[in-house]
Amino acid sequence: MAQKDNASSHDNEIKKDLFADDEITLNETRHKDKKRLITIIVILLCAVCLFIAWRFYYNNQLKPVSNSHKKIIVEIPEGSKIDDIAKILHDKGLIRNRMIFQSYAGRHSQGIKQIKAANYRFEPSMSSVEIFNAMLNGKDYDGAVAITIPEGKNIKEIGSILESHHICSSEDFVNETKKVSEYKKRYTILSSYPDTADGRTPLEGYLFADTYQFASNSSASTVVSQMLANTQKKFSKSMLNKISANNQNVDQILNVASIVEMESKEDKDKPKVASVIYNRLAQNMKLQSDATVLYALGEKKTNITNDDLKTNSPYNTYVNTGLPIGPICSPSLKSIKAAINPAQTNYLYFVSDPSTGKTYFATNLSDHQQNINKYLK
Repeated sequence: MAQKDNASSHDNEIKKDLFADDEITLNETRHKDKKRLITIIVILLCAVCLFIAWRFYYNNQLKPVSNSHKKIIVEIPEGSKIDDIAKILHDKGLIRNRMIFQSYAGRHSQGIKQIKAANYRFEPSMSSVEIFNAMLNGKDYDGAVAITIPEGKNIKEIGSILESHHICSSEDFVNETKKVSEYKKRYTILSSYPDTADGRTPLEGYLFADTYQFASNSSASTVVSQMLANTQKKFSKSMLNKISANNQNVDQILNVASIVEMESKEDKDKPKVASVIYNRLAQNMKLQSDATVLYALGEKKTNITNDDLKTNSPYNTYVNTGLPIGPICSPSLKSIKAAINPAQTNYLYFVSDPSTGKTYFATNLSDHQQNINKYLK
């Protein structure tokens, strides 16, 4: 009996140990579950906090840059994508964060086609949301915009500039310049413009290169009129008297000045370049201006081939003697004055160093060739 009791006691001890192990295991499981739950809760809380922080940052970045009510004109070119627009707005100081603006615009638009390429007027006090909605709803600006026409640009290039700034279409502008007879009735600056001018680009050289205030979506006639009026204003009475005293006319001066503009980079060289043109004309030498060849080709490039020099065009001064049929660009006032008051030299040749823009002159072909070998090779 003692042995049975001992055995029974031993079995009970084993059972107690097993129950104890089960309880420990259960407690451990409960503890692990509790830790896991706490971890999940912490992660969720962190995620919520991060989300709240992100939303706070996101919304803050959409707020106005400042309280300033300064009017800022923004030009959105044709074909601009959301990231392009974001960069333009950021560079103008109108939005805080490019990436946030792109994110908002991407989520709230049906595609970039809904944002109209135009001029807009915004203020730094406007939020990114207000700016975006204004563009999305096509609330473009029809007031005056400062447009700079660089010196040396031709009619075609000027048309492209006007169109890119949403002033008028390039096609309308070019077509308007063809109405020479109408403008001759209104502007005396056109009095020497030939009545028969077949083969030349209408009004080329007569539209002064300057900074203008044009309203968005202006008529081409308004633009041409304003530019012609500016050209007429730039020719002072003393300049016109000097032209007349030299037995010249405005058309000839603009023709010479346009070549001077394209062939010289430094202002100090312009009167000497003009002198070369006049000296060669006096000796009945072909001008052989590369700039006239490029105009005849309708492109601007650095390497001109022998075939290019043979281009059949009334603008090509390698083929034709004398001035080209008309100006080849809108010259600067300094080039115009150089054409009116050329330097007194014996130079017949010049070459410009493309790396420095400096022009070197020569009185004979041998010296000219040395300059070519030195500065162009």
